[in-house]
Amino acid sequence: MNSTECDLKGHGPCGGPICQRGISLNHRCDQHVRLQSYWAAHNTGKKLNDWLDGLMNAEREEALRQAPSRGEHWQEVASPSPED
Repeated sequence: MNSTECDLKGHGPCGGPICQRGISLNHRCDQHVRLQSYWAAHNTGKKLNDWLDGLMNAEREEALRQAPSRGEHWQEVASPSPED
C-alpha cells in the first residue's frame, strides 16, 4: 500500500498527521489544514498555493498561531514518513 502524502507537500514544510476530508481523496497534513483555514478566514486575495508559496517562516508561524485547529471533517489517516 502506498503511503499517503500531503497534497500541498511542495508548499513549505508539512507537519503533523496526514488527514483526509470526508470520503474524498483530498489529503493535507495537519499544518496545511490549519493554514488553509486561516487563509479562508482572512481572504488574502491570493490563491491558496500562491499565498503558501509567498509565506516566509515567521509569517507561517504567525498564521499557525492564529489558525484554528482542524475541524472534525478532517480525519487522521497517517503520519508523515521521516524520509523526505
